[in-house]
Amino acid sequence: MRRNGFSGSQNWVMRLIFINVAVFLIQIIVREYNGIMVGYFGLTPVLVLEKFFIWQIFTYMFLHGGFFHIFLNLYALMLFGIPVEQLWGSRKFLLYYFFTGVGAGISILVINTFLGGILYVTPTIGASGAVFGLLLAFGMLFPDVELLVFFVIPMKAKYLVILYGALEFMSLVSSGGGGNVSHVGHLGGIVFGLIFFLIMRRRGIEFKAKKIRAKINREMKATSAAPPSGKSDETAKLLVILQKVKNGGAEALSDDEYQHIRLKEIMMEGRTDICVEEDFDYTDEYCLKCDDVEVCLMREIKKYI
Repeated sequence: MRRNGFSGSQNWVMRLIFINVAVFLIQIIVREYNGIMVGYFGLTPVLVLEKFFIWQIFTYMFLHGGFFHIFLNLYALMLFGIPVEQLWGSRKFLLYYFFTGVGAGISILVINTFLGGILYVTPTIGASGAVFGLLLAFGMLFPDVELLVFFVIPMKAKYLVILYGALEFMSLVSSGGGGNVSHVGHLGGIVFGLIFFLIMRRRGIEFKAKKIRAKINREMKATSAAPPSGKSDETAKLLVILQKVKNGGAEALSDDEYQHIRLKEIMMEGRTDICVEEDFDYTDEYCLKCDDVEVCLMREIKKYI
């Protein structure tokens, strides 16, 4: 299952790190021509708009200005990228990485052109825009995971995203868009990351769920047409899912089972008229005959995913 499946052959985080390191070594080896490399492949608004160097919106992500610049970017890529790729799979991870990286490049192009002056002719390089996009994704997908800020201060990921976003915005305002750090690119990565999540959420709810909902409706109609005898098919299915997640976590589920419980969660949203958690026992036949057993089972399942 690609959602949680992960192996070395799928690890694009490490491949991206290798590519960035290889390009950086080339920059060192051809140091006397490094200015030419940055000129052709860094993101310079005047060259994109007047010379049509469109590729710069993409290639600027693979160039770096020094050891600490590339080290911090690639450390963050590894820290945030590996869990995101494990959860999403390589294809969706790469789509997101380049969507936020190119989105950050577009932000730099637009804002630096608008501000003009030296920014219009100054190249921007580095993977920071895509890395800040990954920071957002990590905070959205693993909000309660604690990270050490500056390797010392523990902070939950969701608050870390807010903190960095606020710091970048204040830095952008105070610097007027100038300086050696592209705060525009960092904020652009976060903004395009939010756009990605909004698009995927809408598609997931409005389109992908329709097919699953139709399947569940057919199953529920078939169940209601049969005379009740013991557990319903839907209750039995939820019991199987509950046992799987208890024993093996969310990765033990098939894609159909995972989408099934997500849809059930949406359909049952807002249900509070059920017995208290302590009174429910999924091994008790009395509980299994209750009309609200599916809601209670969903409450149990959600503890493990």
